[in-house]
Amino acid sequence: MHHPPAEAKGFTRWWWYGAAVTKDEIRRELAYMQEAGLGGVELQITYPLQEDSEAQGIKNHAYYSPEFMELLDYTLTTAAEMDLFVDLTLCSGWPFGGPFVPYDMAPDILIPYQVDVMGPSEYEQDFTTILPGKPCKAVMGKFENGAILAETLVDISDRLDTTWLHGWQWGDRLNKVSIPEGHWKVYLFITNMYKQQVGIPAPGMEGYAIDHCRKDVSDFYFAQLGDPLLERLGQGRIRAFFCDSIELGGNNWTPILLEEFAARRGYDLTPFMPALWGHIGEITADIRYDFYRTFSELTIENFFRNFTEWSHARGVKTRIQAHGTWGDILQAYSAADYPEGETFGANDKYEVNTVHRRLASSAGHVYGRAVISNETFTWLRTPRFLETLEMMKAAVDAVFLDGINQIVNHGYSYSPESAGKPGWAFYASSFISHNNTWWEYYPILSSYIHTVSAFLQTGESYAEAAIYLPQADIWSSMPLAELHLAMKLEAHIGKSLVDRVQKSGYYFDFLNDEAITHLSRKTAAGLEIGANRYKTMILPHVSRLPLDTAYHLLDYVRAGGVLIAVSDRPRTAPGYVGRESNNPSLEQLMNELFCGETGRWRTVGKGKTIVVENEDQLVERLKESEAPDVRIESLGDASAIDQAAQTIGYVHRIYKGGHVYFVANVSGEAQHARIRFKYGGRSATVLDPMTRRTLRRIQLPPEREAGSLELAFEPFQSFMVVFDEAPANTTAAAGDNGELPEMRQSVQSIDITENWTLRIPEARFEQELDQLQTWERFADVRHYCGSAYYEKKVTLPAIRPDQRVWLHLEDVREVAEVFVNGHSAGVLWKAPRRLDLTDGLAEGENSLSIKTTNLWINHMLDPELDEPKPSSPLSENWPHFTEKIQQIRDRRLYARKERQQVQSPQPSGLSGKATLQISIRKGEEPCED
Repeated sequence: MHHPPAEAKGFTRWWWYGAAVTKDEIRRELAYMQEAGLGGVELQITYPLQEDSEAQGIKNHAYYSPEFMELLDYTLTTAAEMDLFVDLTLCSGWPFGGPFVPYDMAPDILIPYQVDVMGPSEYEQDFTTILPGKPCKAVMGKFENGAILAETLVDISDRLDTTWLHGWQWGDRLNKVSIPEGHWKVYLFITNMYKQQVGIPAPGMEGYAIDHCRKDVSDFYFAQLGDPLLERLGQGRIRAFFCDSIELGGNNWTPILLEEFAARRGYDLTPFMPALWGHIGEITADIRYDFYRTFSELTIENFFRNFTEWSHARGVKTRIQAHGTWGDILQAYSAADYPEGETFGANDKYEVNTVHRRLASSAGHVYGRAVISNETFTWLRTPRFLETLEMMKAAVDAVFLDGINQIVNHGYSYSPESAGKPGWAFYASSFISHNNTWWEYYPILSSYIHTVSAFLQTGESYAEAAIYLPQADIWSSMPLAELHLAMKLEAHIGKSLVDRVQKSGYYFDFLNDEAITHLSRKTAAGLEIGANRYKTMILPHVSRLPLDTAYHLLDYVRAGGVLIAVSDRPRTAPGYVGRESNNPSLEQLMNELFCGETGRWRTVGKGKTIVVENEDQLVERLKESEAPDVRIESLGDASAIDQAAQTIGYVHRIYKGGHVYFVANVSGEAQHARIRFKYGGRSATVLDPMTRRTLRRIQLPPEREAGSLELAFEPFQSFMVVFDEAPANTTAAAGDNGELPEMRQSVQSIDITENWTLRIPEARFEQELDQLQTWERFADVRHYCGSAYYEKKVTLPAIRPDQRVWLHLEDVREVAEVFVNGHSAGVLWKAPRRLDLTDGLAEGENSLSIKTTNLWINHMLDPELDEPKPSSPLSENWPHFTEKIQQIRDRRLYARKERQQVQSPQPSGLSGKATLQISIRKGEEPCED
């Protein structure tokens, strides 16, 4: 608890803009990160923000230039001296690509065109300059009643021909085709001539993205970019190569697909390609499933797994964000040593994030990855400069509650001193660097992240519920598309469904077909994968289920598992080959599993099954079949008994000696809750990960297997609860139920709201205040950002040994460090704004000074803020066309969005009531362990 391992520290993405960095600034910023408690950096080199300027010490460096390599070498050496690790994004910008990637290795977009033709007739067409790409296949079929008749489909690709102009290939045509009687459609499938470029890269890295489905392409890419890097820098210096989220706009094809499809699926796709866009009868969904299954296998084998295999051969690990891909999402994440989720938007609340977090953590739990990281704080607030440490603490806890156990800040912008403050800032991130107003207090949050991550990397994750991923339903329903499978899965399953399962006390993992058929053991304890015992499996709106998965689910239920189908049981086995026999076989299996009335249990072997109509029934039947792992109940108001479960979440891990639970209140409201832990022990220890203190050791009755505790959560408070078979050294005064007593009883309240002096030394501003008020109200400091001091004298009587004096501040914007008689008494950076001042106070007159720090947003709104424009379209320095830099600065650096979205300066400093409350100790003090 007191000395968590360094490997569990959070780390940060570190942007180098145009690689315009210097050795002195690299060392300075790494030192800031080290002092703040970060464990390392993920280096990402991206677009330039400023033209070269000798006067300002700005020099952009081309990617992989000798100067670039020298700076990177220096960074690795300096980071190692400071015990910081370095991860590196194996590209500039995203997705993977660069100037050396040839056109034929870039990702393809297949576009279907259709022409209506009435027969009998002869049809031909010159498509030169008509179609924006190269026809790769042509198919015709008869059209009746709104669909193509599958039995009439004919591959006419042999009729495609080239047109010529003065000996040059000019375009394409379809030579004469005989059209039988009736209404026919001719489909031409075009590989689009416009291919994706790498987004916002560093100088010299502009170019095509790579096709993520071809091994020859990824091998070529690694040989061009990765091998030379390691040859220059040496192996063993970079911890991991990083692959950012898969953002391949429009990518739905690869040139090797038809050949691989035939080898893997056992038939030629070409005649059935109209099914990828239109409908060819009842086999349409089967063709689409086979198409996306093949597409999935190609990207997982040839990119994701190949990336890790190549990295391991060179002594480097991998971190992969797999969201955005069309492939089997758990398999894609599992290819990494460190599967990585992502959080963007106002995610400082408790909810299951399927798309970007829970799928990543499920992959880690199912495939045995001990550390699961998360890109955190992206777009936490829009516009920028509105993020507070309090928001970040809530966002971190929400990430932890989704099963993540390492935090990656998004992030830290390299910014030279010549850029001033706030300096350079990334357009999509929270501003977590030495240039932020509250940076000196960030180590408090950093220490908390370190502590919780260390606990959550202990032992193994434990879950008793699983939710099946209906990937077959998604693949079967999608036409040609840039398929973001994770997003489609969340929409299909339903955000409400997963939230209700979680908040009913059932922590769950998502499972794919491979987990059920190849990674698990079916026992009386459930579907066992690692430490997990999935006693209950949920099929959420699953209509298509692979036959092999169905057989394994039958075995699972017969062994004692519980299977709950939501809305209906599966009806169809996906895939074209063998569909005539597979569908009856699936129907027979489903009859054995689910035959009976909807909403009623059916016993199958040692287990049972049920079909429920909706989420309400799902939660009811879950509780009937298996007690929740953790049950969270509000205390006090009987009408709000489930209120606490809406904001308090848990994570359960098993270690050698017992059970570890992380419980967190992700809200600004205090909660008093009874928490019933299904798996307890002879004793329970309650720890505060913020202070790293042991709060209580509780002896539990020997006859009890479970544990029940009453916990009083302050806003945004979290605890670690450790159950052990060893008896507790001490027993809390709370009694056998393990409740934590209130520690204080207020006996006197002193209002100190009036008569303060407000000082802002940096702005040479001083103002006497009749009562506390924020400083943006004063014209002279309306846009000031930084720290201000609220000061006054307070006279107190003698304080008895059994008394404590607490400062309560009603409104703090945003951080307040309290000084009593010249010494810091602590920092208020989140609710509740309450601080024990006792040890610093004396009888008689005391000086009270509250250093209050606001956010950068008000500075960004200042109408006098200087945002220089180039004096000419040409510059003597790189880039010689200044418009390139100007566009980047307008979109990504300047405060245009802040000024559009925030109309007036935000409150800065203190307002509302301030009181000193004298209280008497009640009950035992926390253990000083």
